[in-house]
Amino acid sequence: MNISLTRLTRFLAVYRNRSLSRAAGELGMTHSALTKSLQLLEQELGAELFNRTTRSVVPTDSGNRLAQRAEELLALADQIGEEVISGKRHIRLITGPMVIEASLAPALAKFYKAYPDIRITAETLPLDIAVARLRQKQAEVLLFHSTKVSTIPEQRLFQITQIIDEAYVAVMRKDHPVLESPCAIDDMLQYKWAIPGYGRIFRSAIPTEIEEKYRRSGFPHYRVLSLVTCLALVSESDMITLLPMPFALREARSQNLKVMPMPLDDDARYDVSAITLIKSDPDPVLEDLKNAFAI
Repeated sequence: MNISLTRLTRFLAVYRNRSLSRAAGELGMTHSALTKSLQLLEQELGAELFNRTTRSVVPTDSGNRLAQRAEELLALADQIGEEVISGKRHIRLITGPMVIEASLAPALAKFYKAYPDIRITAETLPLDIAVARLRQKQAEVLLFHSTKVSTIPEQRLFQITQIIDEAYVAVMRKDHPVLESPCAIDDMLQYKWAIPGYGRIFRSAIPTEIEEKYRRSGFPHYRVLSLVTCLALVSESDMITLLPMPFALREARSQNLKVMPMPLDDDARYDVSAITLIKSDPDPVLEDLKNAFAI
């Protein structure tokens, strides 16, 4: 069976818009030409893709199934086209916001030394969208905090590998008044905290009695999904932040900030997992990319 990629692209435009007229406008073609293209695709597949009336275009079950696979096929076709034209492999990875700031630069610098000709695209997206991209082969590797990774459905489809397991450390100004105290948890919670990640899933992993103590103190005062912004806040105020140790050692000390072991006794870790699709033959390049993140 030969399926036209052009017809698949047109099908997806109709699927997204739920309208032949809007899809035709988006594609810059006539309504009749788009209708004819859909009819030819349906003939090729031997299945009706939409229930069409004068007022609506509703995907059939076959149309819904094709939409999922068409995205995968077109993404793969784009990747193959790029690699054929450039002669270079292109790896797409998606990370959480903390990973992209804390770990991406040193890992990619290490990977570049071994594979200078491989192209890399890295972006940050919500985990559910990232998983959908991975399943559609629009990404090769996902890097997210392991606590979030544990919530992914149908994990049997993926290879999940822990690649980073490091402590968090507290960061503050070197003249911070809390340093005049024993720096016990109650001392530390007297001050405001700026935290780069403290969502529902993260909180659920903290022992109940400790999480209640956090909540009573108003912890965290700022929840900002940027390590750099948290650093800027503590350098300009009496706030305290928690950062992954490797990032803190690189960045906080360069700004003459105090780095100390995490005083909050919740056993939290900067624990990152890599997610790839399960394949019969391991990809040594992707394995080397994941290994580049190991600290």
